[in-house]
Amino acid sequence: MSKQLFGTDGIRGVAGEYPLDGATIYAFGAALGDAVRAREAPEGSEVLVGADTRESSAWIAELVAGGLATRGVRTRYAGVITTPGVAWLTRTGPFVAGVMISASHNPYQDNGIKVFGHSGFKLPDAEEKEIEGEILRLRENGAVPRPETLAADEGLDRQYLAYLASTASVRLDGARLALDGGNGAASLLAPELFRGLGAGVDAA
Repeated sequence: MSKQLFGTDGIRGVAGEYPLDGATIYAFGAALGDAVRAREAPEGSEVLVGADTRESSAWIAELVAGGLATRGVRTRYAGVITTPGVAWLTRTGPFVAGVMISASHNPYQDNGIKVFGHSGFKLPDAEEKEIEGEILRLRENGAVPRPETLAADEGLDRQYLAYLASTASVRLDGARLALDGGNGAASLLAPELFRGLGAGVDAA
């Protein structure tokens, strides 16, 4: 049987409507918590959550965190960060999984949830299908959303920026850049990265 919720790039839809309504998002968090605990992750294991700049991203992150908390899994919130940033931090950090809340180039009213394993790669289809089955079961049993208040850990940004800077083969001292991040997930990090490499940056 094909998957109902997960597409080629996670779960996507209009924020606030199925499958990105409160009950389904909360059930996703709980189902992901069950999945990581089933792989012998200890109580108190951490899942990294990052988001883009969409208005709905923050409340979606809090619902995911609320579901995870019911399974004894903590959330570390990176705040606004890119999808590659979440993948890298998940792979290099102490996280059992990573979640990116973004719908990429989709219209503003949309959003999405993409899951990474500790490897930094998206979950295999079989694992997504297992999580999906648990989401649907929890919804049928009347999951009541209970969001968890989150505060962004700015140290995660610092780690990712340091990594990006380490990959640069040249300095940009004396260069002047005009940068327009389009209000996207990189719009906060990109100016800091180029300034750290020595460039003067005029950011839109």
